[in-house]
This record gives sequence, structure tokens and C-alpha cells, in this order.
Amino acid sequence: MLWTMLATTSLGHAGAVGLAAIALLLLCRLIDRSGRAADGAVLLLLGVFTVTRASMGHAGEEGFLSMPLAAESIHLFAIALWVGMVMVSGWVVLDRVKVDRAKMSAYLDAMSNAAMVAVTAIVATGLYSAWHRVGTAEHLVGTDYGITLLVKVILVVFAIALGGYNKFFGLPAATNSAEGQRTVRFVLRLEAVAVLGALAAAAYLVSQQPPSAM
Repeated sequence: MLWTMLATTSLGHAGAVGLAAIALLLLCRLIDRSGRAADGAVLLLLGVFTVTRASMGHAGEEGFLSMPLAAESIHLFAIALWVGMVMVSGWVVLDRVKVDRAKMSAYLDAMSNAAMVAVTAIVATGLYSAWHRVGTAEHLVGTDYGITLLVKVILVVFAIALGGYNKFFGLPAATNSAEGQRTVRFVLRLEAVAVLGALAAAAYLVSQQPPSAM
């Protein structure tokens, strides 16, 4: 049954390609954890996964050369980068007790700038997808899809606010004291929880029919 679905349906083909991309991505990381070649391969495979994953949802209904699919693919790619950065920073990097403070400051600054780029892409593509699928303001409060979307937006805005606090207040303090570093770590973990909540809401949205399609 599973093999038939994977081999004979477009959804199965997309799922198989996505799984293969993730498997190769993990293999790349096991073989070579550093280096530009490994990083480039990981980003390429992540791009393949996000495109195939987006094609399996509502965005794929208009074909591979459509704006909704492009927006959803960029949205998922940026979310993956954002979640990865905040989780790795909050639960791995900042837990290391013996780290050169100058290197830590440079890392946090680079992470913050990359997160800003990812968040900008998330907001832009999210607004486009919401307009494309919801259609009117009434649908935001009159449908399960719209209410779930609002919950997702609230969680994302909360996470962005936490990221903004870290960028303008937390990170400067973290370069000067261990207490500041602990505060940044706590805020990053809270941000990660908010983003994971937004991902859960997004997963629920996939199972719902968008108001614009009704």
C-alpha cells in the first residue's frame, strides 16, 4: 500500500524526493560537519526538501511554476533556518562554558543578522500566502482556518519580539557578562518554543481547507 502510493502518485513522488533529500542532508553532516562544500550541499538539499514539501500542500495545487508554491517554499526554507538557529544557539552554543568571548560575540552577531533575513522572508511570504488563501478579513475570524492562522501569527510576532529584544538589548549585554549570556540563552529558548508552537499551528493549517478555496 505504502509502496504503491510512493510509486504511483505525485504526492508519493514528492514525499519520496523529500525523504531522500533529508537522508542525504544528514549523511552530509555525518561525513563532513564543516566546510563550504558541506554547507552548500546542506542548503541545496534543504531547498529541495522545502520545495517538495510545499508542493504536497495547498501551495502545490497551482503547479511548480506558480507564485504560491514559490512563496511557500521560501517560507518553509526561512522557517527551517530560523528554528535551527535559535534552537542550536539556545540549547547548544550558549551552553558551552568555555568559549572565547570574542568568538561568542561574533557568532551571536552573525546569528542575529541571519535571523533578521530569515524573519523578513517569513513575514513577506507569510503575508502573501495569507492574502492568497484567506481572501477577506471576515474569513480570519469566521473560519477555523482563519483563527488558526491568527494563532500562528501571534506566536510568530511574539517570537520576533523576543528576537528583537535579543538583538538590541540581550546580545550587547551577553558580550560583557555571563549574566547577559544566560539571559540571551533563556530568551532564545523561549523564542524557540514560540516558533515550534507556530509550526504546530502551520501543520494544522495544512489539514484544513483554505477559505478562498471554498
